[in-house]
Amino acid sequence: MRAGLYYGWEGTAGSDTQALLAQVLDQVELGDHLGFDSCLFAESQFQETRASVSVPELIGALAGTTHGMRLGSANRQIALQHPARVVENYSVLDQLTNGRVICGIAVSEHEAGCVTYSVPFDERLPRFEEALDFMRKAWSYDAFAFNGTFTKFPRSASGLGKTFEAEPYTKSYLLPWQRVGKKTSYLGITPRSVQLPYPPIWIDVTQPATLTTAATRGCAILPPASMPHDVVVQRYQGFSAELHAVGRSLEEIERPLLRDVFVARSRQEAIELAGDAYQAQYRSHAALGELADADGRHLAADECTLEYLLQNHLIMGDPDEVFDQLKVLQQNTGINHVLCRMAPSGINHLDVLASMRLFAGEVITRLRS
Repeated sequence: MRAGLYYGWEGTAGSDTQALLAQVLDQVELGDHLGFDSCLFAESQFQETRASVSVPELIGALAGTTHGMRLGSANRQIALQHPARVVENYSVLDQLTNGRVICGIAVSEHEAGCVTYSVPFDERLPRFEEALDFMRKAWSYDAFAFNGTFTKFPRSASGLGKTFEAEPYTKSYLLPWQRVGKKTSYLGITPRSVQLPYPPIWIDVTQPATLTTAATRGCAILPPASMPHDVVVQRYQGFSAELHAVGRSLEEIERPLLRDVFVARSRQEAIELAGDAYQAQYRSHAALGELADADGRHLAADECTLEYLLQNHLIMGDPDEVFDQLKVLQQNTGINHVLCRMAPSGINHLDVLASMRLFAGEVITRLRS
């Protein structure tokens, strides 16, 4: 099983962003040195409890200071921007990292972002699916026309009868920059990604409807870090059924998961160092209506006791305990890639680094064996 890092930016609104990013860069570069496989960053625009961090720029900053770690987004809001720009961003990042980029995307869950970008909140799912289809086509064809409900590419494609149409190959083929001044019915997006046909696409499955979207398009799913263990099991069982319905199997696809993980020399030490920070984070989730139990009932902040969180959300303790909890979760879900949120707001930077070293030295090696 692979292991990585995850940053969600909870509780960082109003913080010193420059100091925050310096710590994150320090942690990620150490993670690359220690042998962590990956690192994902959440997109957090226009959310009252989170700093707004531009994920592509952050990945670009890490492209030259990391060497083996895969880098990516956890929940890029592709329905809020033109998908051609998303394709360009990830293609350039894939070039900069020599094929280490992961494209994690999500349906917009926060209405404030939709309002800001003038996207009707009830259109977010169909816009998401159309943007995803556009991205896969753009990465797969040299030139094409796309006449979707929300996206026309190029602009002259609006007269086509089909939603998508690849350019017929005729000599002599014109590269995109050779088409300047000519009537354009088909267009390609450059540069191309290093990974073929495109970077791995992982879809956030906060909404159950996206299980079908992922299965029919052969994408991996990414259950969010705040989802209870029981619900994660349900999501992967549902995903397996959806894959089976379209003639695929779970073993064909990478199976990642975001989890809150903290390691110390003892369970008590882990709780003393990180328990309060995780509890404050989950109480904030609950206060914003973002936290539900396995039955779908929204939890109140005062229900987020440490005992409840340790049973349903957190993976904390000494290396043996953390390894055992991850293996149980793997057996129940089939995951083969866990990304750890080790640095919620409120945990000392040096304690995070110590947890990472302990995890790398005594847990990762056993997960891979």
